[in-house]
Amino acid sequence: MEKKTIQASLQDELEKEIPSADVHLWQAVKANLVAGKTFQQGEKMKPIDSRRIPRAAFAGLILVALLSLAFVTPQGRALAQSVLQFFTRAESDTFYMEPSDVTVEESTPFLAECGSWIHPTCSMEQIRSKVDFEVKELGILPEKMYYAGATGGPENIGFAYVYKDRDRLGGQLSVSVEPTDSASALPWLVAQSANVEQVQIGDLPGEYYTGILFQDEHGNVTWQPNDPTATLRWVDGGSKYTLSYYSRRYPLTKEELISLAESMTLEPVK
Repeated sequence: MEKKTIQASLQDELEKEIPSADVHLWQAVKANLVAGKTFQQGEKMKPIDSRRIPRAAFAGLILVALLSLAFVTPQGRALAQSVLQFFTRAESDTFYMEPSDVTVEESTPFLAECGSWIHPTCSMEQIRSKVDFEVKELGILPEKMYYAGATGGPENIGFAYVYKDRDRLGGQLSVSVEPTDSASALPWLVAQSANVEQVQIGDLPGEYYTGILFQDEHGNVTWQPNDPTATLRWVDGGSKYTLSYYSRRYPLTKEELISLAESMTLEPVK
């Protein structure tokens, strides 16, 4: 079978499921293809369950990891202007980024056992057994939202929550976790003018912003500050967490997202 890049595979699979002209959420996915690290697709995956959760519902989970690969190349590293506590600011709000040629298999070591980042299938217990760093999950959830699945690799895992109404415009919440001492950990790129706010998550410092970097079909990247995607990052113990939330139908405030982050726990969640 022809080896296919993650970016191309993801674009093909999402476009088959939901034409880009129909769903604004697709723009959020394309926006973050700038880094080329998407985690996956291109392989046939089993649906999580018979309810067939829309693939676009996992755009946030994909978004969690996409921008980091921009720094793998000298070109990407040159874009960085200043490093915040949890984010790295680009030198401008517009730039060009050539897609990466990283493949599905290379980016997702747990693909066979836990599915893709579009259709993650592992439980929290399963994903925790596969890594040697601490992984907390949300102790409380917004109304109508439920856990969908987890996947990733030994240095970075992610899990998603979706809304029960399964409306593809409803949105999703995703969390990515990586060890703070990981040798492969990469910065998270934000636009030069992004309003990155310092916040408190209980006793822990964090950073928060809204908006996305959007990449068109020619590789040109532009900052879209009015997109409702919200991103929150913090460190708890030896693990770094990235929480991303997108929804136009069920908007959550910064304070509500911080409360969700404060609920993170190792205890079983029903």
